[in-house]
Amino acid sequence: MPAFHWPSIFKAASTPGRRRTDRSRIEGNVKRDTLEQRRSILTCPVCSHRAEETMPVEACVCRYECRSCGATLKPKQGDCCVFCSYGSVPCPPVQVSRTARLSR
Repeated sequence: MPAFHWPSIFKAASTPGRRRTDRSRIEGNVKRDTLEQRRSILTCPVCSHRAEETMPVEACVCRYECRSCGATLKPKQGDCCVFCSYGSVPCPPVQVSRTARLSR
């Protein structure tokens, strides 16, 4: 019976002297280098339920329904959206405007 040979893709990763690339580490660094964060944790003021949500890039979310108690969240006075009022991270348009203001 002939000996089994691993495809070259597996040999390259296990060959001494070659570095294996950790894809999650690379993608994590790319995300940190971008100006905008796309994920935010919304906390319901009624029941304190927390949900991680993806924010739209070029729009503000004016209404959000809590998945736990069903309360409709609306932005607080002076905020543009529910992410700015109840989120762990403000919405992308606000992030960009803050970055532009700081870079002046």
